[in-house]
Amino acid sequence: MENKITIKNAVKRKFPAVGLTDTLDAALQAMAKANASALVVKTDEDLVGVVTISDIMYSLTNEEDLRQTPVSSFMTSCEFISDKATNNPCVQLDEDEDPLSAIKVMSEAGVNHLLVSGSKGEPVGMVSSLEIIKLLAS
Repeated sequence: MENKITIKNAVKRKFPAVGLTDTLDAALQAMAKANASALVVKTDEDLVGVVTISDIMYSLTNEEDLRQTPVSSFMTSCEFISDKATNNPCVQLDEDEDPLSAIKVMSEAGVNHLLVSGSKGEPVGMVSSLEIIKLLAS
C-alpha cells in the first residue's frame, strides 16, 4: 500500500502566538525565540489573524517604532474556518492534503504560510512554504 505524503508531516504543532495588542517588538522576539517567520494573533483563545516577518519588515520601511506599534496595525486579520460562520476566513488547509495542494493554495493566495486544520476542523498548527519544500525533498 502506498503512503500518501500529507502536509501533516510538515506542520509546526506548537505554533507561537502573540496577542492583538502586543507590540511588533514582542512579535519579533517571539519569532526569534521560536525560529519562526510567522505567528498567529489571538484575543483570549480566539485566532484573529496572522503576523509575518514580512509584515514587520514592512513596518520598518514605514519607520514604525516596533516598541510602540501594536501587532494589530500590520497583521492580516482573519478568522479560522470552522463550523461557526466566518466572515473573513484565514488561508488554511486540512492536514490531510498533499504538499502540492498546499503550494497551490499559497500561490493563489499570495502567502507563504498556511494555517492547518485537523480532522475535526480545529486549528492544529501552521506550515510555511519552506517546510513544504523540505517535505517534498525528503
